[in-house]
Amino acid sequence: MLRQGSQWAFEAMFTKYSKELFVYSLQFTKSTERAEEIVHDVFLRLWLNRDKLKDVDSLRPLLFQMSRNHLINAFRANANSPVFEEYVEHLDHRRSEAHSPLEYEEFVAQLHRCLERLPRQQRVIVAKSKLEELSVSEIASQLGISVQTVRNQLSQGLKEVRRLLSSCLMFLMLLFIK
Repeated sequence: MLRQGSQWAFEAMFTKYSKELFVYSLQFTKSTERAEEIVHDVFLRLWLNRDKLKDVDSLRPLLFQMSRNHLINAFRANANSPVFEEYVEHLDHRRSEAHSPLEYEEFVAQLHRCLERLPRQQRVIVAKSKLEELSVSEIASQLGISVQTVRNQLSQGLKEVRRLLSSCLMFLMLLFIK
């Protein structure tokens, strides 16, 4: 019915999935307004492309994929924003100051302490990826494991490192704010 333009079917889909998509978007954007905007954009795209839907039963994964793509595009747009560029320039400027190498060295030491807390395989994979800058396929080849295993271990390892570094990063960010 949604494919044929049923407003009732569309409203039923919106009622069924909008809150779930909102919560999903909110956890990444940390902004109620931005999360609402993403949900509305996703449902607008769904409505505009309703005639291309193949299977309404698989609508939930499609909506989450659309939300994920929207979030990725939003993060990419923010990375190219003038404010973000100013922040990066500010960090570059701070690195050139006399006390900056000590802050960086402390951060690197903290990173290594966090890496030591990871399981051995995750530690090796994260180090090869982020410190040695090897690709996923190069790591898989070196370690004799599948590319998917490397991806999974890298993802889990990075999540744990981010969690462990979060308090340290907040402290470092405060140091960079004038």
